[in-house]
Amino acid sequence: MRGVSKRGLRSVVIAAAMLAAVGASASSIVDGATNTRVLTRYSLVHGCYRLYSRTASGSAIAPTVGPFRMQAAALGIYLLYGPRNQYVTDKGAGALAGESSPSTAAEWRVLGTARSGFTIANLSTQTTLPVRFVPAQGCATYPEAQVDAAGTPPGGPSPGATVSGTMEGHAHVTAFELFGGDWHCGRPWHPFGAPSALPADCSPYQQGANGAVEAFLDFGGPTRPSDMHGWPTFREWPGPTRLAEEGDYYTAIERAWKAGMRVMVTQLVDNEALCSVMTKKHNPCNDMSSVHIQSRDLHALQDYIDAQSGGPGKGWFRIVTDPFQARRVINQGKLAVVEGIEVSRILGCGEHYDVPECNQAQIDAGLKEVRSLGVRTFFPVHEFDNAFGGTKMIAGDVGAVVNAGNRDETGSFWTVKSCPAQVQDAEQVTIPATGATANLLNGPLASLLHGSPLPVYPPAPHCNVRGLTALGAYLIRKMIEQHLLIQTDHMSSKTADAAVAIAEQHHYSGVVSAHCCSSPQLFHRIYAIGGYVNPPVGPGSAFVQTWKNDRAVSEPKYSFGFGWGSDMNGLAAQPGPYLPEIGYPFRSYDGRVTFTR
Repeated sequence: MRGVSKRGLRSVVIAAAMLAAVGASASSIVDGATNTRVLTRYSLVHGCYRLYSRTASGSAIAPTVGPFRMQAAALGIYLLYGPRNQYVTDKGAGALAGESSPSTAAEWRVLGTARSGFTIANLSTQTTLPVRFVPAQGCATYPEAQVDAAGTPPGGPSPGATVSGTMEGHAHVTAFELFGGDWHCGRPWHPFGAPSALPADCSPYQQGANGAVEAFLDFGGPTRPSDMHGWPTFREWPGPTRLAEEGDYYTAIERAWKAGMRVMVTQLVDNEALCSVMTKKHNPCNDMSSVHIQSRDLHALQDYIDAQSGGPGKGWFRIVTDPFQARRVINQGKLAVVEGIEVSRILGCGEHYDVPECNQAQIDAGLKEVRSLGVRTFFPVHEFDNAFGGTKMIAGDVGAVVNAGNRDETGSFWTVKSCPAQVQDAEQVTIPATGATANLLNGPLASLLHGSPLPVYPPAPHCNVRGLTALGAYLIRKMIEQHLLIQTDHMSSKTADAAVAIAEQHHYSGVVSAHCCSSPQLFHRIYAIGGYVNPPVGPGSAFVQTWKNDRAVSEPKYSFGFGWGSDMNGLAAQPGPYLPEIGYPFRSYDGRVTFTR
């Protein structure tokens, strides 16, 4: 996010911070008669307690299971975790027992205050118990992925102070919901923690077409058996080419934030065509329905991190909706999270046989809809041609699979023409009649082709013939009016050229290329209007050279900002391990956080 023109969104490029670990401790029995008003139903988190009834009997609650680690499952909701790795579970009719696995019957909502007295209510049975929390010792540590970093980076001297640090320009924190919600193994958080969020068994996600697509993307072939065991062994996952498994668990994001990341742009992402062929799914395939589901998830993650941090607003993960709010959040020592969208039928505006599936009134309504979700940036065009313009296309065998999706969505394959190499979109290949890609397209994904043979393309370089449509130009102007950040990646060269020209006419700096696909010529124009560019994440030496090259061509009258676009969880490979091997411990750039492993 960059630029300093009056109509643009100013650069948010960032400095250090971190949340103080919130432990629940007390020196006396916590009930309505004690002077412990600082303890709240939220600040119990991670504390060690025994529970006693506030009735006349004063009896202990599940005494054979406790004492209990108060592990937050959500804001004000806890798992009561015992030292023998058991969860206090309501078995019905007031019978409490220790179970080895968590469930809804093991989730307890804490109500009340220290002054009035606390009550716990079971989420499954609705059983309520008036209780006292008595500080204890000997609690177990809840199984969780550790950050392995100590220290508290400072916030800024004032809410409007200059900020500095690093920026993740393109991630997909909520991608576990894409393709119908049963394709991606793992998720960035779970009410029951890492063992449930990063499952030991990914086989439920590898059935039928789900598994064929997973194996093709992870290993290059639809029949290769995988060993995707998660917590706690992690045999083949995570890895730089493991694309179908979770890569953005929240403690990993926390670690990046402690290291200096101050802005994260996360795109709500999906693909209707690929969703449609999945054998197993529980979410609707409609792109905008998925956007609503994932936006809800992103806000739930913010609440979950708040729960781990002691209450509403106390977490380090803050969704922001304007650059001024982002600056305030960063100066509080927290991470500013920008919510975006990356789908092909954005606002429901696909096209079929060159007929757009929306109009200006629907665009206006759609913009109002996504703004209400907290979205402040999106891609007018993604992997398929749509009512707004042509796509950049994707090269190679993966491109052939996506092209089949374009056939399904629009009624035609990508139409290309020869063009100069320096502005080409993506080289298209003619798929052999046999092999892994042909087997996938003629097998699990055959419905995408609708009986059509795969296209045969002329020699490269290739450009998509489609450019910005009249509806696309209307959308770009509306995004400028509403100060929405325009993502140019995935636009065909012809589409991007026209879209940036409109931004130039309006002197609008809210133009972004944050992870791929744009040409160096376009970078110059984006920089010239005060926009923001960062490359995909890559090996260290190459990444540094890209930084030098971009700095050299940036516009001197604007502050230069730079980050990376990992495309994590977005079907993009990551760099391999850093060499030489990192030595521990080491300190963050600002020296305020020490990483121990």
